[in-house]
Amino acid sequence: MRLDFVRVSPSKNMTAFITNYVAPAQYAEIANQIMAYEYLNAEQVGFLVAPENEQSVLRLEMSGGEFCGNAVLSAAAYCSYKGLTKSNRFYLEASGSDVPLECVVEEKSPSHFEARAEMPHPLSTDEISVSLNDRSVSGNVVKLDGITHFVTDYWPSSNDDFNSLIEAVTEGIEDKAIGIIPYRKLTEKEYEIWPFVYVTETGSRFFEQACGSGSLALGIYLSMKNGEDKLKVHQPGGIINVETGVKNTISTDVRFTCEGFVNLDS
Repeated sequence: MRLDFVRVSPSKNMTAFITNYVAPAQYAEIANQIMAYEYLNAEQVGFLVAPENEQSVLRLEMSGGEFCGNAVLSAAAYCSYKGLTKSNRFYLEASGSDVPLECVVEEKSPSHFEARAEMPHPLSTDEISVSLNDRSVSGNVVKLDGITHFVTDYWPSSNDDFNSLIEAVTEGIEDKAIGIIPYRKLTEKEYEIWPFVYVTETGSRFFEQACGSGSLALGIYLSMKNGEDKLKVHQPGGIINVETGVKNTISTDVRFTCEGFVNLDS
């Protein structure tokens, strides 16, 4: 099977888009191949399809049906990169959101864009504690439509800690994707996170260079906790800006690094 792809870097959260039509039943199998080192070595895979609503330019469907903030930013930038719209302000659809999301894109160069996108409001937020190596770790579960994040000020000391946290959190929570979002404060309105995401459909567990929905979850939590509504969220791959309020938005730099086709085992 030969498929066309575009590889995108939203703060180095390497994202591969497939632009051919693929049956949704094949998403997970294809994504697992594409994410492999032998192929595109991506952290996540999305499929770009025709929108369901005429006001939207494009629809993004993630491989596990989850919501992905950075993929939305990348899809928004893709619309400008490919000239799918003449306006720099438009709407996109995405798995995990039941309404079109407003996006704004500024072109920095033909392959470099700054993208900002509206994010869905949380379905719920709940304080929980989980057991980790005979100690209790507290945090806030921020449930979005398509992904749930466990936001905690506990900073894990090893990869095993992250896997143990995923196991503990998934004992009581089910979703298409689960994120572990440890955070610590750097300066006023600036924080650092170390995002780790588990996708149920594909079974993948990986450290993300940047996580848009995880940054949003932190912003929602801190807005509730201490009223902070604008944050710079540092992560291994770069910075994601978060604003919360009547509308929630995230923004970051998006670069298109390569495109072509992949040959997959059919």
